[in-house]
Amino acid sequence: MITTMLNTSTIRLNEQVANWEEAANKAGNLLLENDSINKGYIDSMVQSVHEFGPYIVIAPGIALFHARPESNVKEICLSMMTLENPIEFGAGDKDPVDLIFAFGALDHDSHLQLMAELMKVLQDGELLDSIRNDNDVEHVLTMIQTKVEG
Repeated sequence: MITTMLNTSTIRLNEQVANWEEAANKAGNLLLENDSINKGYIDSMVQSVHEFGPYIVIAPGIALFHARPESNVKEICLSMMTLENPIEFGAGDKDPVDLIFAFGALDHDSHLQLMAELMKVLQDGELLDSIRNDNDVEHVLTMIQTKVEG
């Protein structure tokens, strides 16, 4: 499932952003450009962090932007960005962040397989280091596919 969501149109490597809000907008725009979400979902992702704090920083250096699905998510979706320069979220020892995901779900259950596959990727430190240091989207996709299917 993750290998159908992440593709050359939903991955960007070595992006430059000034702050976490710009990161949210760039990662969300990858989903918007694929017609997977409405613009309001990006606003909801940003608002969630303003409201609840940097809970989206799920591990050292890794943020997973998301919000309630409501009517702004058209299909389960995921985007990924690596950052050229890590940014602060105010997440203590989990800062700075240099690997960003944006995720949209239709409901509370349909995305569980995607999350399980994403966890396989996130638990492999060597793979994460390779993703962070790669400049080739196709190579990153191959590494993720090998991990998930292997």
